[in-house]
Amino acid sequence: MKQILATLLIVTTCYFAASQEQLPRREALKYAFLVSADLKTLQNTPITTDVDLKQPVALRDGDYGALLLPESKLTADAIAKAGEQIVPIGQLWLHKLTPMRESGGVPSHQLRLVRVVGEEESGEAVQCALGVKSNGAGGLDLLVFGKERTPLLKVPLKQTERTQQLPIALRAEREYESGRLTLNLLGRYEASFRVTELEF
Repeated sequence: MKQILATLLIVTTCYFAASQEQLPRREALKYAFLVSADLKTLQNTPITTDVDLKQPVALRDGDYGALLLPESKLTADAIAKAGEQIVPIGQLWLHKLTPMRESGGVPSHQLRLVRVVGEEESGEAVQCALGVKSNGAGGLDLLVFGKERTPLLKVPLKQTERTQQLPIALRAEREYESGRLTLNLLGRYEASFRVTELEF
């Protein structure tokens, strides 16, 4: 998995490789193409998504990482008006990582594990649909989905002001035996959650 999925990638525990690297656009497009080769799998998520394969963001840290595919035609107005209906914002693909809850990493049987096939190697990646919904108290939550319609995670979506070129920017920070992944949506909203090593 050193050439294909090893580059779909982001953060991991403190004893792994030294830095999180954002991949050049050319490489990110390559991995977006790989995960989209099976359109049925790409589209068969618990919430309906229609991702933009031309605007991917990919990070890596050694053999660990993430690929983010933003929703096509994502707008700040659609996010601001999110209510009981979930507004899809894209997909997050993880390699050797899983989202974390307070009790620890989400186990593999609750995740969508997808076989990704390249020219020379193949392997499994975690596919998470992402959405936004009202929290019922005047705010918004980022929802992270695994296999089921019930989200794996709900995290607060905070308002922010940030200049960015892509619809969703992605960054990672190390924490003890885990990492924190932060998404910036359209320069207007921000949400973060922890990830850790996936155990089968």
